Amino acid sequence: MKVDTEMERLLDEIPMLHHGDLLGRRDAAGDDGGGGGGGGFDVSCLIRELAEMGVVEGDDDDGMLSSPPGFFGGGGGGGGLSPTSSLCFVGQDAGFTAPSRPFSLERRRVDAPPPTPPSSLFDPFAGFCLFDATAAAGADSDGWDVRCSPPPPPPPPQAPPARGRSKAARRKGGCAAPAAAAAAAAAASPTKKSAAAASAAAARYESLAGLRGFMYHIARDQHGCRFLQQRLDDGKREVDFIFAGVARHAVELMVNPFGNYLMQKLLAVCDDEQRMAIVLTLTKDPFVLVRISLNVHGTRAVQKLIESLRTREEIQLVVEALRPGFLELIKDPNGNHVVQRCLQSFDANDNKPIFEAAAVHCLDIGMQCHGCCVLQRCIARSGGEQREKLVAAIASNGFELAQDAYGNYVVQYVIDLKVPTANASLTKQFQGRYIHLSMQKFSSNVVEKCLKVFKEADKATIILELLAVPHFEQLLQHPFANYVIYSAIQNSKGSLHSALTNAIRPHVELLRTSPYCKRIYSRALLKK
Repeated sequence: MKVDTEMERLLDEIPMLHHGDLLGRRDAAGDDGGGGGGGGFDVSCLIRELAEMGVVEGDDDDGMLSSPPGFFGGGGGGGGLSPTSSLCFVGQDAGFTAPSRPFSLERRRVDAPPPTPPSSLFDPFAGFCLFDATAAAGADSDGWDVRCSPPPPPPPPQAPPARGRSKAARRKGGCAAPAAAAAAAAAASPTKKSAAAASAAAARYESLAGLRGFMYHIARDQHGCRFLQQRLDDGKREVDFIFAGVARHAVELMVNPFGNYLMQKLLAVCDDEQRMAIVLTLTKDPFVLVRISLNVHGTRAVQKLIESLRTREEIQLVVEALRPGFLELIKDPNGNHVVQRCLQSFDANDNKPIFEAAAVHCLDIGMQCHGCCVLQRCIARSGGEQREKLVAAIASNGFELAQDAYGNYVVQYVIDLKVPTANASLTKQFQGRYIHLSMQKFSSNVVEKCLKVFKEADKATIILELLAVPHFEQLLQHPFANYVIYSAIQNSKGSLHSALTNAIRPHVELLRTSPYCKRIYSRALLKK
């Protein structure tokens, strides 16, 4: 039956009384407490209290225990207990029931064998129940359950097996232990893990004073780098302290996935003397700054360095350090941003070494996906003599660049500048080759640009060369040359325009069916 906390405490006191030789105590005369209320321990108060709690069945008159005759030792109402007797309580019904709790601090399993009676009553915590020989012999007939421990609690419900378990795990029928499930849940919670890591990092990095000698290693850690960046906002003292710890390792930190952010922040807050020290560290060895600029992390730090430069001496040191690797930087997806940042942040005089290198390598640069953009930026940022040299160098290589997938954009950019010397150089190179250029995918765009920008005399040269082809209808049906013919119609006047339309009219039926001639046929002039 269900027993509350107070009842359990009272029940647990009985074996302790037995252990202390209070139950069944003999008097000084040698009486065993079997009669007359001599030396036995009076447990009537305890029994009365248990009866009030409903654990035992009490008498309505005097509150004493209703029990079978001779259950409590001796006779004569002495309240004594026989040393060989057993204290067991009865239920609310008339008959005897199995003891609800053994007089022991240890519970027995339901399937355990019957206990062996102790050899001595004074053996502490001996056995699970104390039965005399008579009770043990008549246990089956009297209905006593030798297994005095209460029934075990029902087993907890098992969690359903996971779907993703292997066949071997399903055969075993095992399920994950609660600890394993908790560990798996913790592992599957990146938010809790990251929060724990952040709190651990905050405990590690409490002050800058404790990081002396370890600043470089802390800067390469994600949380340590973030901590140092935050401390850079606290004032000049913290900036000087961090600078002293990381300035010698500027090269390594600028290419580090985390350290480069610290270097960017440090370059923004350091003074002129500290910035000059970093510049000297990066430029004292050849190609060091070039190697950093080619790195996916270093390119951002170098761009920040370029933005933070103030004195002409610093600028010259950086530009001269980048100049040996200029061609490699321009062709690199990371390095080209460093060159473009130089062109954007420095004036024309400071970028003079870059302009000179671009003029020398214009053919290689212009035929590269990143280089064509840098070359156009060089033209836009240069001026005076430097610009003339750069444009002249590009125009002298115009025919090769015009046929390239990237170089044709550089040639069109130069044509739009309308520099007389440059356009004259291009006209000289293209003359007699317009048919060849018109039938190519990239150079046909250059010929269209020439028809829009060149002078009338140069336009006439192009149109006459187109009309002089033996099979003009082939140009009309060509997938690229038809765009050149269409542009010639739009940009021609007078007799040239008439000669061009007269050459197209005999092929009107062809224009209706060819997929590449629809634009030409759609012209209102030809429809008339």
